[in-house]
Amino acid sequence: MGFDLKLVCLDLDGVIYRGDVLIKGADLFVKILRKKGIEYVFVSNSTLFSRLYYTKKLNRLGIHTTRDQVITAAYATYKYIEAEVKDREFTVFLLGENGLKRELSKLKCRFISPNSTERSDYVVVALDRKITYPKLCKATWDIMDGSRFIAVNNDALWPVENGFMPGVGVFVSALKTATNREPYVVGKPNTFMLEIATNRFKVNRNNVLMVGDKLDSDILMGKRAGVKTALVLTGVTSQEDINKISEELKPDIIAKDLMELAEILGLYP
Repeated sequence: MGFDLKLVCLDLDGVIYRGDVLIKGADLFVKILRKKGIEYVFVSNSTLFSRLYYTKKLNRLGIHTTRDQVITAAYATYKYIEAEVKDREFTVFLLGENGLKRELSKLKCRFISPNSTERSDYVVVALDRKITYPKLCKATWDIMDGSRFIAVNNDALWPVENGFMPGVGVFVSALKTATNREPYVVGKPNTFMLEIATNRFKVNRNNVLMVGDKLDSDILMGKRAGVKTALVLTGVTSQEDINKISEELKPDIIAKDLMELAEILGLYP
């Protein structure tokens, strides 16, 4: 592919691994990037854990990574809200887990319980594996009463070792239906995480490739950001889906996996 590649942005689930299982060739692909002097960053809609957790996980799987090379939707949500609140104190009702809570705790943030009658400033919705009806009620009431409605991402599915599980989009859809309100979605396909990446590595978007397994998040984000896009078929999108791709979502490259992508890019062998 004839362009000057300086930064590769890689999704995690469905591209590098599924659950705790490394996808074949993913570690070698990253080693090739390092050998060629091409920067890489992991851009994930994940919300469950901290950037340090993902850094350790990637290194354990044989992929050399520093924390600055990991941008999660949880981290991006922290950066987005930080820009809005500046140095002010604020309250959050959170549908989410420790990864996101740790990120938001860096700010002057107080978390509201599901039983509280106090309206929160922000309702932030992420993956919550301990979701309850009282939590959905509190989120609904606060949003309808004027709380800022923030969705960390809107993914319908979450790739795991043996298939898929419901994603954040399930909770977001429920709250949209209940409140008739639209959230601000921080994660993909919003371009916010890619903007963080390109600014951090100080590269022009003409020199960036976004690699993902989802058309309506990874690829759409890349297209909206004006970078090259590559779809790999190791995650959500199947070979059968290829013929149904609309022009808006058509990636620049389609590869069965990262090693085939390396060949297409002329990086390997």
